[in-house]
Amino acid sequence: MSVKGQLRACTDFLMVGMKAAEREESESGKKLVRACMDHVELLVRLSDNVKVHDVEATIPLLNKAAAEMYSDDLSPAITSALRSAIERLHALRTELAPPANAKPTTTR
Repeated sequence: MSVKGQLRACTDFLMVGMKAAEREESESGKKLVRACMDHVELLVRLSDNVKVHDVEATIPLLNKAAAEMYSDDLSPAITSALRSAIERLHALRTELAPPANAKPTTTR
């Protein structure tokens, strides 16, 4: 799957979380999911140039939002959607990272 496709899938999961927050009329849930969506949507716009460190910077943001939702006893549906988005970002990070046994290329 392309980088843009992976990121779109991530936004799809976040949209599920947003809909769950709207159904429950959870203002804090909507606010947290919206912040996560804004960040991922920025990556979608930059998808041709997204690097591993961009994805690695996004994962803790979503983890923090999920932890905050969990600690506030917000809907399991919202937290589950965030976890799914995080899993997709982990898959993208793995896809973007060079293999561990790859040798760096040198140019002369």
